Amino acid sequence: MNNSEPWRQRLQLGINHHLLYPASFESVEVHKQTIACVLNKSEYEVIDMFVPEDGDTLDYIAKRVRESGKAVVYNMPLMNGVGYNPHSPDTSVREHTLDEAKSHVRRARRLGARKIVVASGIDPGVGKRDEQRGYFVEYLTALCSHAGPDLDILIEPFDRSIGKCLLIGPSEEAVEIVRRVHRNGTINLGLLVDMGHIPLMEETFRHALQTASPYVRHIHLGSCVKRIPNDPLYGDMHPPWGYPGGEHDVPELVDFLQELVFAGYLGEDSRPTVTFEMRPYLGLTEEESMSIFLAKFREAWGRIRL
Repeated sequence: MNNSEPWRQRLQLGINHHLLYPASFESVEVHKQTIACVLNKSEYEVIDMFVPEDGDTLDYIAKRVRESGKAVVYNMPLMNGVGYNPHSPDTSVREHTLDEAKSHVRRARRLGARKIVVASGIDPGVGKRDEQRGYFVEYLTALCSHAGPDLDILIEPFDRSIGKCLLIGPSEEAVEIVRRVHRNGTINLGLLVDMGHIPLMEETFRHALQTASPYVRHIHLGSCVKRIPNDPLYGDMHPPWGYPGGEHDVPELVDFLQELVFAGYLGEDSRPTVTFEMRPYLGLTEEESMSIFLAKFREAWGRIRL
């Protein structure tokens, strides 16, 4: 690790494994083969990741993660496939979803994670949102209680109209969900803010971060494609900074980092976690792409006011 990097006093920098290697979503073998490529990178103190299955795969990955010494932010897969919905009106579906989520909590513990990222399910539409937000509060209360006080559960807000189309949703509603769960006595629930989701949510960096700031416990850095519907990475597909037609590059990264400073997230005492969450550049290797991510981050960091 290069301790001379100017951001080291302010944050712990990380990278998302499964977005850097998208094929790892579909292949357990690719997942296992590529995890070391990220764990061996000394530039990063944090890894965002998940484990696709138990058994030998979990044993193999957990051993290597713990040997690396990196902090783990466990990214729970979306629970919106057939038979899954964390706020379904059907109690049996919610219970089935909670059981699956608990299996990921168990995997996260094996990795030594202290943070787990979760999301809501598909937005049911205006007329059903109030009811399903209530079910989501029940689900999160149960999940947070199961995880225990040493594991933070973090809601990641998404768009409702372009990419994932999930219930949560606007920053104000995400904050209200957290407050409702806290009132139930479970305070290990917070928020993740994803730079690449904010344009899709029709919010500004300042609005999203100022709204969520009391509860933000992790940050994703990235981009999105919002204005070109026929682009293969349209929506929430995690293009890299500077992708043609993408929303973000260095100028936007400067603005976002500056808003993190204004929101009080970047402090010398706490060194909070901040993670790159982008696909590799078209025609470049993952290694080359990581070098560009770091170069752009370095440039942006040099332009903010602390």
